[in-house]
This record gives sequence, C-alpha cells and structure tokens, in this order.
Amino acid sequence: MNNILMVVAHPYWDASFSNKNIVEAFKALHPEAVISNISELYPDGIIDVAAEQDKLLKADTIILQYPMMWYSCPSLMHRWMEEVLAFGFAYGPGGDKLKGKRVIPSFTSASSNDMYSIYSAQKMNIDQLMAPLATTIPFCSMIFPGYIYTGGMMLPYNADEKVKDYLRNKAEDHARRLSFVVGKVGK
Repeated sequence: MNNILMVVAHPYWDASFSNKNIVEAFKALHPEAVISNISELYPDGIIDVAAEQDKLLKADTIILQYPMMWYSCPSLMHRWMEEVLAFGFAYGPGGDKLKGKRVIPSFTSASSNDMYSIYSAQKMNIDQLMAPLATTIPFCSMIFPGYIYTGGMMLPYNADEKVKDYLRNKAEDHARRLSFVVGKVGK
C-alpha cells in the first residue's frame, strides 16, 4: 500500500501559481493522496501537533511541497518539522513512529536551475542546499529517496497566457516526475 500525504507550505498561497499547479497536477495523478496545506490550516502558525502526527502515522510516503525561500523551506514548514517531528515521536527513545516512511522534498525556486552552482550567483548547488533535509529525514529513521526540484517557477507580474502556459507545463512536468518517484518508492 502507498498512502500518500502531501504537506504543502507556501507563505503566499493565495498568490501562488506554480506550487498550486504542481499540487493540482499531482492530485489529478493521485486522487487518493491526502493534501494537507498547512499554510491554510495554520495561518496563525499554531500547529495542531497531534493531528499532524496522526496524518504522518497513516502515510507511507510523505511529500513536502514548498517554494524555496532564502535557500530553505518556508518558515511554517520548518516550524512544522520542529514541532511535529518531536523527540519521542520521530527520534530519541521511543521515537520510531516514522521508521521506514519515505519523505520526498518537492520544491521550486524563482531562480533558474543554472543559478544553483558553486560558480553562479547562488554559490551553492541544490544538493548542498538540501543537506539539512537529507540529514533530518534519516535521523528520524525515514527514507530519503531524493528530491524533486524545478527552478525558474516564479510568475512574473502581468504575465501573459503564453508565460502562464509555459509555467503550467513546467508544473505538470514537476508533478509527473514526483509521481514517478512516488510510484517507484511505493513498491
């Protein structure tokens, strides 16, 4: 069985274009997936830890969907991890509740893919930026099968339909690549 939970965090969800399209495209491919948009559930930042932990217990595959902000996940996603992946639940004595579950970070950036290189303006590549999550996931006895990333996903102000179609196609491609990894790890 592959019970999929997608945890979505985006501080500007109402204005999101690319991440909304990724979520919609993924949901079309996996209608059974549970989508938990913590930006909508917890606009005040107060997280219902027990409810979130219950969702994790029911999932086999957990997707963390977000736009990269300041070279990391949004603050609400980070807070969610700090509170939900708690000592005694996700790590430490008795903290084996998530053992063997798969976690796939799925994220976008405004900057194009080629901007993430030690030789570019960003001075780091995506693998380097993923190091904290790539370490946290196995620390919590979960499996890190890799991440899905797409750059150049910011919708410009006053974008025409051609630009929107281009970004929508990129979002759908992102969702297909994510679906492939989900299917691959679900077996």
